[in-house]
Amino acid sequence: MRPAATRAATALLATTLALGLGGCRDIPKSATVKDFCSAGEKFSASTTFKQGVSAAKKLADTGTPKGIPQAARDGFVQLIDRVLDAKNGQDFIKKSKKLNTSEQKNLKALDAYIKKTCTA
Repeated sequence: MRPAATRAATALLATTLALGLGGCRDIPKSATVKDFCSAGEKFSASTTFKQGVSAAKKLADTGTPKGIPQAARDGFVQLIDRVLDAKNGQDFIKKSKKLNTSEQKNLKALDAYIKKTCTA
């Protein structure tokens, strides 16, 4: 391969990996705290997988407030991705049991942020 073609292929691969690892959803970062908390309450109140998926879509559309810690934001995005990528409730549970250390840390940060921000 020529050097220019190699650089182009490397750039394409890096972009593809970044999109694949970072999730493909464009989740806003400008939600009001009230809207964020309200959408989160509806998500938490879901009693079926179908309701959870619908609520997760609304959460993704709502996004996160400005000032949310990065780890909490990452946990939010990872949660949305896990729900929307799951085939059914059992698949979601299976995926949730396979969280790596970073994902666990991010979910704990999200939980702490929600408790501090939405239950005050």
